[in-house]
Amino acid sequence: THSDSIQMAAVAGIVNFYGWREVVTLFTDDDYGKNGINALSDFLDNVGTKIVYKAGLDPAIDKYGMGSALAQLAQMECKVFVVHMQPSVGCNLFSMASYLKMVTAGYVWIVTEDIASILDTMGLDDNLLKATQGIIGTRSYVPDSPRLQSFLQQRYQLTGSARVHVNPHELYAYDSVLMIGYALDSFLRQGGSIEFISPKALPANYGGNSDLAHLHIFKNGPTLLSHMLENNFTGISGFVQLDKQGDLMGSSFEVVNMVGNGLHVVGYWTNGTGCSVLPPDDSSMIYGSFIKDNSHVQKLHDVIWPGGVSQVPHGWVASQNGRPLLIGVPFKTGYKEFVSTTVDNNNVTTFHGFCIAVFEAAISYLPYAVPYNFVAFGDGSSTPNYDELVAKVANKEFDAVVGDVTITTKRSKAVDFTQPYTASGLVVVVPVKGDASSYAWAFMQPFTPAMWCTTGAFFLFTGIVIWMLEHKKNRDFRGRPKKQIVTTLWFIFSTLFFSQREKVKSTLGRAVLIIWLFVVLIVISSYTASLTSILTVQQLMPTIQGIAGLVASTVPIGFQAGSFVEEYLLQLNVARERLVPLSTLASYAKALLKGPRDGGIGAIVDELPYVQLFLSYECDFTITGQAFTKSGWGFAFPKGSQLAIDMSTAILTLAENGELQRIYDSWLSGHDCSSNVQVQSNELSLSSFWGLFLITGVVSIICVVVYFTRMVWQYHQRSPIQQQSQEKKESAPSRFSRGAAFLRSFASFIEEADLSSDQAGSSSHSNKDSTKGRLSIESIPTRKIFE
Repeated sequence: THSDSIQMAAVAGIVNFYGWREVVTLFTDDDYGKNGINALSDFLDNVGTKIVYKAGLDPAIDKYGMGSALAQLAQMECKVFVVHMQPSVGCNLFSMASYLKMVTAGYVWIVTEDIASILDTMGLDDNLLKATQGIIGTRSYVPDSPRLQSFLQQRYQLTGSARVHVNPHELYAYDSVLMIGYALDSFLRQGGSIEFISPKALPANYGGNSDLAHLHIFKNGPTLLSHMLENNFTGISGFVQLDKQGDLMGSSFEVVNMVGNGLHVVGYWTNGTGCSVLPPDDSSMIYGSFIKDNSHVQKLHDVIWPGGVSQVPHGWVASQNGRPLLIGVPFKTGYKEFVSTTVDNNNVTTFHGFCIAVFEAAISYLPYAVPYNFVAFGDGSSTPNYDELVAKVANKEFDAVVGDVTITTKRSKAVDFTQPYTASGLVVVVPVKGDASSYAWAFMQPFTPAMWCTTGAFFLFTGIVIWMLEHKKNRDFRGRPKKQIVTTLWFIFSTLFFSQREKVKSTLGRAVLIIWLFVVLIVISSYTASLTSILTVQQLMPTIQGIAGLVASTVPIGFQAGSFVEEYLLQLNVARERLVPLSTLASYAKALLKGPRDGGIGAIVDELPYVQLFLSYECDFTITGQAFTKSGWGFAFPKGSQLAIDMSTAILTLAENGELQRIYDSWLSGHDCSSNVQVQSNELSLSSFWGLFLITGVVSIICVVVYFTRMVWQYHQRSPIQQQSQEKKESAPSRFSRGAAFLRSFASFIEEADLSSDQAGSSSHSNKDSTKGRLSIESIPTRKIFE
């Protein structure tokens, strides 16, 4: 037969297919039961399911003991039961379970092969037939074949029984005899002999007086066993081959469902394909590949579950004995939009608020009913300690906590939180009006220091490039060194206002200047826009910039009493003397308006949802910097609670269909403060302009290289007489001296003024003036001249 390992892999596959995350196991407290459940535990761990309770039953248990054990299991939240025991004990188990109303809607019963194989192969009385309705199980898959049909026909002729279903163990027994025959034949063909030896004498208290103790032992048993392990053949149960442990190789099972008078096959399971409605092929049936086949989606036919329902049971109930869940709710002053209470004339307390509305909406999406009662935690006059509230869930005083509870690492170690239903994070709130003296240097704020330095460097660099390109031909860039420096600086900084007076005459200089003027236009426009923004909102600029500036300062810091913010700030090395607990929105505003000098505070550190609500009422304060922690609010449940998982799924559903946003808008978006401005840094950095500087730098360098290349070419094209005379003057005996002479000669050539264009212009103007003079003289009458 199959080993416990293969059989329990099939059971774990079924549990995983239906998505159950908790199961209860019932087994006989012997080697058979323990070995199977241990194997099941390993496979369930691999699919993320755990065994919440193991019920080991004595194989000789009576009905009273059986009833007591089942009554205890009926009180558990988990309703998925896996049964692994001998058929005789299993039949008594289901009879008692039916009597205790445990084979009804909401329950799941999974049986292993020993019980499943006998359910439709032996006559069951009406009570047992009723008790097993809706259970599912695994049974070895026996493929149809001519040999199987021939066997069934022969059995019918001998017994007259026309049963369609056959217990697979009957077929395995038949094939076992064939295997022994094949092995014995192989043993004898290889020269083996049939010899028996007498057994060793055993004491009477060890069974020495039994008939089995006097049976002779086959002498060559190990050799015969090796022939059995090496042998393989196709029998009436299919392909037969044993592994080294003597277990039947193969991993194919039928998934069966007890409906009416017998079992119905709802699918198949193999290690290679998982759950499928298609019969296993020969390869998966024989070799049991452990590689998942992704060519199809796992699927089973519809199952009729206990109680006659077709919907898959959830396998879990929220409350025990119908007792409503006790849910702790923080009861405090302030922040009524999140959690609040009202008491009517009949002294009935009603809880409402954003957190309550989200919980009630999420719990309505659960596929099962969850009765619950809210219990206030706190006296209502002060904020309770939230860590103590969460600890009551871990101590089982509360079944859950609903409210504005932040998910933190410390709390997550004690309880399980649901998916966050709103984002959170710590922010700093400060007054929006700062000290006017701090804006004397506001004109420096549009650019970062690196941007200022880079801009100044490129002004100087571009000025030098223009001077180099214009020095030889432009009279404005010649003269005494002091004049040249002043002219160059005046020219390049005049480009800030596009008011440069000097003309650029070279083509290369004009190319550099055009690119530079474009860069100046972009930089000046960006500076003007940024400075305008800063000057416009300078009354809204806080004196404290973010958490780093707050920690480095010495001003008192306010926080919400009872929250985890105090512990967090202490971890940032903030002195406890600086921390001021506050309980209401009114106390927040009052303490901030007083300021540190008048006994108030300089800033508040709190979670973003509280701050957003606070700023919707108070327009004289703002958030400075960004949120410096990332977290959220969730509902707390005990460790391992299935309800936490289901509620997380429900919260995701609320978020996806938009209902969560509608709840938020109805509770928290009723107010608006148009003056709320979240102040952030508006400095323009070099990263915004490095592309422009790169372009002007590359163009300038290219133009300088072209210019000097042309100068070298013109130097070599001078008249040979002039060049020889210059070389004679600079002649020197050594190579170094000749090189130095060449550089001096080349420098002198570059320094030589080339004002031909200016002279040509001047000549043309002179010619025009002389012509005009002649025309004027010639137009005067002769007598006028002599007169």
